[in-house]
Amino acid sequence: MTVDPENERRLVCAKCGVPLEKGATKFYYLNHELTHPVPRCPQCGQVYISEELTLGRIAEVETMLEDK
Repeated sequence: MTVDPENERRLVCAKCGVPLEKGATKFYYLNHELTHPVPRCPQCGQVYISEELTLGRIAEVETMLEDK
C-alpha cells in the first residue's frame, strides 16, 4: 500500500486534536540512533509511522543492523 503524502498532511493527533506536522524523529534500535522525517504532533510529540515505512525502510534497517 502506498501512502499519499497529501493524506499525511490531514492526519490529526487523537490526543490533542491538532494536525500532524512532518518533522525529524529519532529512532533507537540495537544501540543505534537513526533519524527519519515522520508526521508528528507539534504539541505532545506523538508520531505516526505508516505501514509502508514499517514494512519498508524500518524493516531494511533492522535487518542490516541485526546482520552486523
